[in-house]
Amino acid sequence: MSARELSKTHEDDFKRGFGISMFLHAFVLSFFVLKVAFFNEPVLDLSQAIRVDMVGLPDKVDANRLPPKAEEILKEKPKLPDKVEEKPIEKTEVKKEVVKEKPVAKETKVDKEAIDLKKSKSKQKAALDKLKKMDALEKIKQDVRNEAKAQPIKGRMVSPGTALTGLDKIDANTYLQGLDQHVKQQWSLPQWLMNKPLKAQVHVKFDASGRVLSRVIHKSSGEPAYDEQCLEAIDRANPFPAVPEKFSEKFKVDGVVVGFPE
Repeated sequence: MSARELSKTHEDDFKRGFGISMFLHAFVLSFFVLKVAFFNEPVLDLSQAIRVDMVGLPDKVDANRLPPKAEEILKEKPKLPDKVEEKPIEKTEVKKEVVKEKPVAKETKVDKEAIDLKKSKSKQKAALDKLKKMDALEKIKQDVRNEAKAQPIKGRMVSPGTALTGLDKIDANTYLQGLDQHVKQQWSLPQWLMNKPLKAQVHVKFDASGRVLSRVIHKSSGEPAYDEQCLEAIDRANPFPAVPEKFSEKFKVDGVVVGFPE
């Protein structure tokens, strides 16, 4: 705070105190005047009077002069340090993370050789499988040729007593399956025989047109009535389907065996 501001503050305090003092004096004077006027009492009782001395006040207050204490405070100047040490500002370095690219695995010479070896092995395996198939096919052809040489065939006819193999066996089985279905359609049993576990086989010979030449029990079931029902089924199924030309002589001489129920 400056000297002028301090002087103004003291002047304001003085005026405020002076105003309060004048107010109190006026109040006391008014009180005594009212007391004398209404109660007829003396204004002052000298026996109980209190001596009041007025302190002498300066005639004139120097507005520019400060109180002694304020001047002493202003004279005492704060001691400042001779030199202020400036501390260097530490700079923080922001480290940037460098993203390293992962090295792409390059195909090495060893990997190429491994891939080539794998491909060559697969090719070798495919070649071996092909050779095996060719060998199997050649073996089948050789078996057919050997079979043709072993069989006394007249044209395409299969001679009686010849065991069927290869393509002839497949064709013969196809015909016999149709023959079995044809016979079983004519086979029926009475109720009292249906629940018994019986089996029988009938040996049948027939010509190229399918006409039955003979039928006899090849394996009996042990129940004459059951065997008789099997023979009657052969009779009802006569004639059989036409026989393939190459098997006509064989079925006529060797015949076939029909099982009941299988």
